[in-house]
Amino acid sequence: MSANPENPAGGTDAVGPDRRRLLNALLGGSFLAWAAVVIYPVIRYLRPPAESGGASESPLSDEDKHKVQEESFVIIRLGTSRVIVFEDAQGKLKALSAVCTHEGCTVTYKKSEDLIWCPCHNGKFTSDGRVISGPPPKPLVAYNVTGDPVGAVTVSRQGA
Repeated sequence: MSANPENPAGGTDAVGPDRRRLLNALLGGSFLAWAAVVIYPVIRYLRPPAESGGASESPLSDEDKHKVQEESFVIIRLGTSRVIVFEDAQGKLKALSAVCTHEGCTVTYKKSEDLIWCPCHNGKFTSDGRVISGPPPKPLVAYNVTGDPVGAVTVSRQGA
């Protein structure tokens, strides 16, 4: 065998292109995997969340009614949605989405001011869910409340 100056190992050149093709495939595959790992979370973040599903109505338990009397509000689950139930300044039970429309923080009810407050960025809503101040772009979703605190109370989605 004669020594080939381009291939000092003395083998044939047929092995070189196969190795190069394998390395190119590995490099291209790792780039695609990296791109998927970076792009998928960005797309997931930018896409609005799917509408919450689940139950369309929920009765308020005695414990929840007691919390409304003691703490002025209670947050319950209605399917996969969080709902804040409170008694407004006129003594009427109301229910709104407990998720701030700005960044999804959980809101609280301030009885002394008769408003819904988001502690994350100081967003304020009326007891009807309309935006008063702060960064929230949309009002809170309203829910129907039937019954009274003494008897049975049911919270349901609008139009359900």
